[in-house]
Amino acid sequence: MQRIFIWGTGAIANLVLDQANVHGVYEILGYIDNDAEKCKKRFRGEKVFLPAILNEIVPDKIVILTDYFDEIKRQIEVEFPDMLNLVEDKRFFFKQSILRRYENSHNLEIQKVLEYIKENGLQVFNYKFADKYRNMLIDVKYDSDCELFYVYHGSKKLYFARFLDTELKVRQYYLSLLVEQDEESPHRYRMPEFDVNEGDVVVDVGVGEGNFSLEIIDRASKVYLIEADEEWVEAIRETFKEYQEKIVIIQKYATSIDEGQYATLDQLIGEPVDFIKMDIEGNEWDALLGAKNLICQSKRLKCAICSYHSDFDEILIKNVLESYGLNCSTTQGYMWHPDLLRRSYISLKLSRGIVQGIK
Repeated sequence: MQRIFIWGTGAIANLVLDQANVHGVYEILGYIDNDAEKCKKRFRGEKVFLPAILNEIVPDKIVILTDYFDEIKRQIEVEFPDMLNLVEDKRFFFKQSILRRYENSHNLEIQKVLEYIKENGLQVFNYKFADKYRNMLIDVKYDSDCELFYVYHGSKKLYFARFLDTELKVRQYYLSLLVEQDEESPHRYRMPEFDVNEGDVVVDVGVGEGNFSLEIIDRASKVYLIEADEEWVEAIRETFKEYQEKIVIIQKYATSIDEGQYATLDQLIGEPVDFIKMDIEGNEWDALLGAKNLICQSKRLKCAICSYHSDFDEILIKNVLESYGLNCSTTQGYMWHPDLLRRSYISLKLSRGIVQGIK
């Protein structure tokens, strides 16, 4: 059983320890904090020590459960250099659980993921392709007319929502888009054998910043942009202002009912379509239930539906698409998605990124 010090006694530590499988798996030696006042109290029933405790007790691991990982790691490097190789981040417990879960898997794709995790720690995308984006330089520009930041996505301006109000925030967000849509990514919507064709009518459900639709706008004949968030809609209008004759912006939540801000795709779109992309934070299955007529009446159709927001999305999405007459597959590779969206726990499952449906 590994002997572990946990560095951190705040909200991050509480969140991780509420979610992670710790007791009975690890020997928790105690908690470490730089705040001397916290050391006068207990945290989760255990004693809190100042960092000097590491001069007395050498653990197997030091797990940093704060948002100040880099700063604390530098402190350890200075004060306890021999222990730098013991440091782990806030995903350590989840990493160990995933490694245990799949240790006997014969799936070659999963084995490749596990090899990466062992060497690099647990990420959303556990592949070498993601590494090239970590220090990539991004030229972020500011449009003083609309007071929004933008970048050149290819040769076109891609605007960002007002809440991304610094160059750093925009840069980090845009890099996450590039990772998601890398040609090797499990999250890639388009690929050579599965793409938007010339003249297609496209439905983009959960547009966000609009990178997908901006990439295909020149070849599509019409694009329905469905996005409920007002701040993203503002940015979308700027991004697509030169394509007014091709786009239809719909500020609704796509669901299985028609009521107020909620609407079905069957109600919103009155013509056959050729390509549906959907990324709506775990509500994809519900939105597909409200798209039966649209999908069944579209004779030549491809669907790229995100399937990682909950542990059961892949099964649910495949079932409903197959019931509508589509043949289904998934993109290659796996993702780990820790965000608490449609579940109250941090997932310990590796999930497929996209369910592809075609007829």
